[in-house]
Amino acid sequence: MKQLKIAVAIAALLSAAGVQAENLAKADQTMLKQMAQANIAEIEAGKIALQKSQNSEVKAFAQQMIDDHTKGLQEVQAVAQNKGVTLPTEPDAQHKAMAKKLNRLSGDAFDREYAAQAGVSDHKKTHAYVQKVQTDAKDADVKALAGKLEPTVAKHLSHVETLSASLDGVSPRTAGTPPPVGAAADTTGTSGAAGNTGAGHSANPDATYSGKTVNKRQPKADKTSGNTDHPDNPANKDVHPPVKY
Repeated sequence: MKQLKIAVAIAALLSAAGVQAENLAKADQTMLKQMAQANIAEIEAGKIALQKSQNSEVKAFAQQMIDDHTKGLQEVQAVAQNKGVTLPTEPDAQHKAMAKKLNRLSGDAFDREYAAQAGVSDHKKTHAYVQKVQTDAKDADVKALAGKLEPTVAKHLSHVETLSASLDGVSPRTAGTPPPVGAAADTTGTSGAAGNTGAGHSANPDATYSGKTVNKRQPKADKTSGNTDHPDNPANKDVHPPVKY
């Protein structure tokens, strides 16, 4: 009799779970499965990286993927269990193929491929997907789950983009770098287009205009210019004759 009661209770629980799954939209069930799949893929790829990589930064990132995505998977499982949705337990065909490719690589080639595929590419896809779930999901719990996962995925993406760039030997672009010492100085002056001499005129008194030289120097006084005060002007002899005693 006791065993019969237990069996009835289990059947009731399973039936309730089935009803909950039926009440959850098919699209929302698919979203839960996809979010679980994304976490599983990162965990498995991280395990491969821990075994094969010799790069300390790659290994640290891989361990973070295992830790964070294990937690993320648990959160997806909790919602799925409450909704009566059965989740996948292993990577899909695409990520199994990626795992085979990674296992054939080693050294720097492995690090670059892991960072580019399991890192940058997968996190871009997952980030876009959890954003879509927040918009499209009908169930409030599924929406909230995607919103909870998004910041961690975004953080991972930012981290691995930097890591992947460093593995590829790409340095960040610098802005505002001062010109090298000894670079040619500006010969146009510091006041307007042509220095302090104004209007682009040369400081040379013999300025050149249209190929002609114009002498700005003032000429000396001419002896015969009519200046009757000049002592050497012959005209002064008539105007001021010498005095005889």
